[in-house]
Amino acid sequence: MAITFDIVAPTGARIHAPALDKVVLRRREALHDPGSEVAILAHHAPLLMQTQPCIARLTRGTTTREVAVEAGVLEVYRDHATLVET
Repeated sequence: MAITFDIVAPTGARIHAPALDKVVLRRREALHDPGSEVAILAHHAPLLMQTQPCIARLTRGTTTREVAVEAGVLEVYRDHATLVET
């Protein structure tokens, strides 16, 4: 199974990456270790969290693509993750 990852910036859609195996981002939340990483996989439980500026890692098979992202809010629902940059 796969997950689709979208990044939406204030200026509009920035990245659409379908059929990923894993997305890794850094969280920005007081309840957790600041800067800890979260890996999002297919069938991930619903999630809403704040992220910090980081290099996101998008993995498909043996290929990993790195993308610079700004701080924002990540929503994960079913097999779709959307980062709304602020």
